[in-house]
Amino acid sequence: MHDSWQQLWDKVQLRWLKVKPCGLEVPDKHSLAFVVHIERINGVSSLVQRTIARLCLNKIFGDVFMKVTPQTIKTLCIVEPYVTWGFPNLKSVQELILKRGQAKVKNKVIPLTDNIVIEKHLGKFDVICLEDLIHEIAFPGKNFQVIAGFLHPFQLLVADHTTKT
Repeated sequence: MHDSWQQLWDKVQLRWLKVKPCGLEVPDKHSLAFVVHIERINGVSSLVQRTIARLCLNKIFGDVFMKVTPQTIKTLCIVEPYVTWGFPNLKSVQELILKRGQAKVKNKVIPLTDNIVIEKHLGKFDVICLEDLIHEIAFPGKNFQVIAGFLHPFQLLVADHTTKT
């Protein structure tokens, strides 16, 4: 019963977005967004499920960096009840990548502790060390999609009491 109501609610929300587009605009000074999956998607519409999967936010409290574009804003409006997002600064990006950064290499997840792995896979984009990787993520350029795709989605740890309320 709950699933059908959830799907109906998603359809209504998507119809509202067609009539009245999302009120968010692309900010001038922010070009990077940090997106966190905060709500379970059991029983939601297939469009929302596909959008969450396309954002690589399959696990709850999974996080990714995204370049802010008009298309990104539209995508975030579709999944707005299930994610939260904001604009990180350089220090936040640096701490997150240094503490929790992992890379996807040949379907394996490896921690970002060695510059040799970074240079081997991202050297053709002039990214040869962890500091270059952090700079390319914090200040998105033309190769942002490839470099962000190299990173495995982050998984934040959340205190037990926050998930119960």
